This record gives sequence, C-alpha cells and structure tokens, in this order.
Amino acid sequence: MYSDYTQARNKSWEILIKSGISQLPVNLKTISKHLNVSVIPYSKLGDDIFSDKITAGDGFTAALLDGKKLVFINDAKDRKRMRFTLAHELGHVTLNHKLDPIAHRNSESDDKLSIPEVQANVFARDLLMPACVLAKLHMTTVGEIMQICNVSFTSAQIRLNRLLELYKRNMFGVHPLERQVIAQFDQFIKNNK
Repeated sequence: MYSDYTQARNKSWEILIKSGISQLPVNLKTISKHLNVSVIPYSKLGDDIFSDKITAGDGFTAALLDGKKLVFINDAKDRKRMRFTLAHELGHVTLNHKLDPIAHRNSESDDKLSIPEVQANVFARDLLMPACVLAKLHMTTVGEIMQICNVSFTSAQIRLNRLLELYKRNMFGVHPLERQVIAQFDQFIKNNK
C-alpha cells in the first residue's frame, strides 16, 4: 500500500534530519546513538542465548522490559550487507513495529514479505541511499552508488532502479522533509559533484 511506503520513506528523511546526518556514507553509529539503540554482534553472544533459528538470519531487534531496544547483527556476513541489515532493523525500531526476533531479515523477495518487513527495507534503502541526494550528485550507475553509500551491489541496484524511475518523473524536493534533507547535505553535494 502506498501509505505504508510513504510512511517508511518519510521516516527515513526525518531520522536523517534529526540525527544530523549530512554526508554519505550514512553513519549508522550516529543514528543508533540518536535512537538510543544498542547494537550487538552475534559474535558477542553466548552459544545458548538465542535459538539457532533466531541467529540463522542476518539480524533482529529485541526490546527489554525497560523499553531499551537492542539490535543483534550477524557479523559473519559481509560488512555492506551488515550495514543494510542494521538500517533495516533501525527501521523496525523507528516505525514502532512489533519486535519479533523470528521475523529476521533474510533474502526473501519483497513480494513475499509482510508490510513491516517491506517498510523496513524501504526505510533502510532510503536511509542509506537517499534518492534526493543521489539525484543532486547525478548518480547513474550501480558502481557510483556502491562507492559513495558503502552498500552492496544488490542494494545499489535496487536503489538505482527506483532512482531511474524518479529521474523520469523528476520528482525530487517535492516533500518538505526531502527539501530539508537536500539542504542538510548541501555542502556534501557541492563537494562531490
């Protein structure tokens, strides 16, 4: 549903703004700190803390009784994939999704995923690779996006496909939050054109 998409997209812009992010690649430590989320690599867990089914995935989020949020990341994965997973899990936190460790991020296609999983993917894509900033930088290749955003080939390809559609429609800077993101990245854009 389009409203689910726009909610995730707008929340990514809001978090970029509130976290003070003004350059690529996006610093996820800064965002985690802003959201008061602790990030814990699987390698720091004891063998019997969580079931194998839970830790088989790329990552998951849990909430403590006091409301503190914890993101667990499979640090045996590629670093760029871990960045997307962390952004995805931060999406769940930011969008106030029910935090269910069994619904961990995996490689299923979006058409088989629940609305919260699709929203978390949109949030992660738009957080790590804001289309409005990439458009101002005139990005047109997967390689350019991979390099400037520090993301995987797959993530960059998905972003480029959507970016090309947005280029056709010339739909940048329409939403007030998007204009704020562009303004916040202004110096970075000038330095990287």
